[in-house]
This record gives sequence, C-alpha cells and structure tokens, in this order.
Amino acid sequence: MKLKNIANIQSGYISRKKIESNTHGSHFLVQARDVDADSLAYSSETLVRFNPDLSKKDWVLNSNDILFMARGAKNFSILLKKIPESALAAGCFFIIRVTNEDILPEYLWWYLNQAPVEDYLMRHTGRGVHMPVVTRAVLENLEVPVPSMEIQKNIVTLDTLMRREHELLSMLAAKRNLLTSAVCLEAIKNVEGKRKK
Repeated sequence: MKLKNIANIQSGYISRKKIESNTHGSHFLVQARDVDADSLAYSSETLVRFNPDLSKKDWVLNSNDILFMARGAKNFSILLKKIPESALAAGCFFIIRVTNEDILPEYLWWYLNQAPVEDYLMRHTGRGVHMPVVTRAVLENLEVPVPSMEIQKNIVTLDTLMRREHELLSMLAAKRNLLTSAVCLEAIKNVEGKRKK
C-alpha cells in the first residue's frame, strides 16, 4: 500500500522569523539537532521552548507520530513515544501519523528505516544536489508492505531486542575501554615508581 493510504503526512513547523528561545514559551520545538541518526532517537532535554505563530496547518505532536528527516544526505525516521505537551516538529521533518488500524506505528517506523526505502529515495530525489530534499509527493507514493499484525508484532519485538543488545554491547565496550586504560595507566605508574627507587 502507498504510504498516503495508511497515514497522514504533514510538513513540520516553518517559522517566518528566527526561533527565539523563551523559557516561558507555549510550545517546544523538535529540531534536527535534537535527533540522532545512528540511534534513531531524540533528546527531549535539548528541546527549545518558544512562542510560535501557529496556523491551521501546524500539527502539535502526539505519541506514536513518526518524524521523517526530509533534508540532507541521510533520510531517517524517529518514533515519538515520550513527548512533551505542545511540541512541534521543525520544517526539516515530515510528520507521519498512522490512520490505518492494520498498521502498527512501530512497524511503519521500522520499515521507513530499511534499505528498500533508502533505495526508493535514492531513485526519486536529487542526490546530485548539495542539499537533497525528499518531497511530500515522493514520500506519499512510497510503497509499504503490510504483513499480518502477528508478523508486524514479531518484527517490532525482534527490532526492540536488537536495539537493546546494541545498547548493552556499546556500554560493555565503553567499560572495557575504561578498564584497559586504567590497567595501562597503572602499569606506567608502577614502572615510574620503580625507576624512582
């Protein structure tokens, strides 16, 4: 099925002026700097608070919305789970909101980050230009396979376990690095101590 038939797609908030941070602002703004293309996650701690000039076209973000990075050499998607109230997405994103009950938002998010989507975008966007942009029409016409709900749930579970494994392995590698450094520094310290004697 085409993406436009299973989800609503809306551009992010576009400001006519520079975003002015305001600690008492009415809304938060998710910007490109708040998302990580490697972990496919975002940080709510770095969100700017501001007072937007809203229009009827602007969407306040909901849990399970998907943010699709439309600009730049790497296109990726972020699934929003814990999001502050009154948060908007910047204009570099498309907001994808699932409308079909047969599609899990988690599954769609997973699929949007897979190789077939990357290949499709490579064929339909201007990769030769300095700052390639995915248009709304290209995104809307993306074909999304819709397996049974059981298969979708299994894919989501497997993906969650894989991400957790990657996270644990990264933590283990960091601790090994610290331990190795500590052992090496202790060895140098012992050598220097013997020389002084």
